[in-house]
Amino acid sequence: MVTICNFAPLSGLLHKLVTPYAMLIFLLQWLSMRLLPLLFSLTILMPAAQATEYLVQSTRTNFDGSHRYYIDLLNKVMDASADKYGAATIAESPNNFSQNRGFLGLEDGWIDIFWAGSTTEREKNSLPIRIPLYAGLLGRRVPVIRRGDLTKFQDIHEEAALKALTACQGDQWPDSDILESAGYTLELVHKFELMYNMLRAGRCDYFPRAITEVYAELEGYGGDDLIVFDHIIISYPFPMYFFVAKDNVALAERLTYGLGKMVTSGELRNFLQTHPTTKDAFPLTRFDDALIFDLPNISLPNTTPINNPKLWIPFK
Repeated sequence: MVTICNFAPLSGLLHKLVTPYAMLIFLLQWLSMRLLPLLFSLTILMPAAQATEYLVQSTRTNFDGSHRYYIDLLNKVMDASADKYGAATIAESPNNFSQNRGFLGLEDGWIDIFWAGSTTEREKNSLPIRIPLYAGLLGRRVPVIRRGDLTKFQDIHEEAALKALTACQGDQWPDSDILESAGYTLELVHKFELMYNMLRAGRCDYFPRAITEVYAELEGYGGDDLIVFDHIIISYPFPMYFFVAKDNVALAERLTYGLGKMVTSGELRNFLQTHPTTKDAFPLTRFDDALIFDLPNISLPNTTPINNPKLWIPFK
């Protein structure tokens, strides 16, 4: 059906106008009254831009505080990079991966982002975002011990005494290579959730955990029988990075941009010091009297930005 507009009223009014200028103003007003509602209706009908979704692994257990740290940090990174790359959300895969399978998951497209400690081999096969997520504090390890062994650990004054004891460690963790190469005795375990029970059962004497994760972990896995012995620290350079697939350059650039903004503004440092998972490590002066055993990291890539003071928190 064709609608014929009646312009008679308009024509009559135009005859009353005395100048071309007045005629132009009248036409603009008349058109705006009729076109603006149409444009508004079209705007409402247009679909909103969809946020990009990035997939990560699920939590290891209900007490995995570190997982919450990475998810919360990624959400902040996506917000920080939205001005350049658009809106994005983080979604969790239904599966949790061992470290080796996590890197395979990147290459096979099961997940988009994986977090792990860096090694030369890992940086060959995946793209690292070379901004350490814990400002280097993941390499400051304190023993979790059985409360009944407190005196035994208080009597340790030399590294050799600690090396004579057995530490529980993940069989796919770069830390295990660092400790073994330095002469430490290890009980290697495949599943993280078994380690605290193995410590309780006497399968190992202690479980070295980063100062940024241990206090939150013990709220879930601990009890009166396990304590943090923070008078001994095993220390080595160890950056924890976000990784993406080798060919996912666009996502790597986005993560680098967002984390870089957070470093420059101080937001990343503030996040580390205030997040529920990591806040109990601060202030670091609580470790001033600790006995520190410094170890080399034999797997530290040459590309590690170790000399950039903005990325690391000094530790004694």
